[in-house]
Amino acid sequence: MQIPHPPLDAADRRIGAPAGKVLLAGALGLALAIVLNSQQLLREAQQKPFGWERDVSVAVWEPVEGAASAAGAHLPRLWADEAFGRDVSDPGTMTDPLSSVAADEAVDEVGGAVADDPTRAGVVVADPATPAIAGAGSSDGDVATGAPATTMPWFPTSADPLRLHIMGDSMVQFFGHVMVGLANDTGVIEASTEHQLSSGLSRPDFYDWPTRIVEVLAAEDPDAVVLMFGGNDAQAIVVDGQIARRFSDAWVQEYSARVGHVMDLVTTDPDRVLLWVGQPIMEDPEYDARMQGVNEVFEAEAAKRNRVHYVDTRNLFRGPNGGFSRYVADADGQLADVRLTDGIHLSTIGGRWLSQVLLDELELLVDLSSGAQ
Repeated sequence: MQIPHPPLDAADRRIGAPAGKVLLAGALGLALAIVLNSQQLLREAQQKPFGWERDVSVAVWEPVEGAASAAGAHLPRLWADEAFGRDVSDPGTMTDPLSSVAADEAVDEVGGAVADDPTRAGVVVADPATPAIAGAGSSDGDVATGAPATTMPWFPTSADPLRLHIMGDSMVQFFGHVMVGLANDTGVIEASTEHQLSSGLSRPDFYDWPTRIVEVLAAEDPDAVVLMFGGNDAQAIVVDGQIARRFSDAWVQEYSARVGHVMDLVTTDPDRVLLWVGQPIMEDPEYDARMQGVNEVFEAEAAKRNRVHYVDTRNLFRGPNGGFSRYVADADGQLADVRLTDGIHLSTIGGRWLSQVLLDELELLVDLSSGAQ
């Protein structure tokens, strides 16, 4: 004998919604997530290794991101990232186009054969516990810079301030606004800043910094420029249609040429000076060694140019044990939280330290207090 089921009430009928509605709701939710995160999805596609998979991914996500940005759909994600201090690009995890190739191999050409490269010659990566530049100061926090050039023809006043522009990757995102505030507080500097996440000089296909720098120089005509790149650059690059493994001879030659080209672009005007900021000591030893490698390129190219000053920041952020530390003693011996938890970026305090070092470097070239009113 079957026992009849009681009649369904309204709540029971809602629970028994058709499966099609559930699937539709799920599809709409997925579509919304894609639209809100379209910029990050496109960025990840652009960072893929060179090849057909990257081409297809970029072809798919570019129109999606374009439509989403035009509608402002990316803004909620951007606001959330800024509110929580998140950086959607982590220089330490940016895709290396040759990350799947063994350490003693290099791709001979795009989609081509694999050739042996056991030496990976080109850059001698120093021990992480030693400064990347000879004579780069001591472990007490000194910062090594290039020898000051002849005093520039600047006589800044509050009515005619020195124009300073700061550019770079996500490292600039976390200290640029701090430096703008300190610079403007002098009363004789008019500062501005911009950054592009996940950018650098290794992948102009992702973001073309030389072109952007030319645009800035033409529009702003700054007297001084601060540049900070490198966090994303220790990866394979394309040279004449071939992929050069990071720190191979071909890589060093090409990357040095790109760095030198940017330096020359900025200093084409003989009345302009460039401060090139090196990468600070990093928490991850392997990533830190790579940053020392790019720093050596920066230092070598800056040494060839009178109006380019390389600022070595490694000693500025060394911990008590000589290596990486989030907490570094200030001038009063008090520990200051100078780095973010990712072991890469600078905290607000760290950004203030670096900004003051850069302003001190400018002070070697011009009296920043003489014209304040």
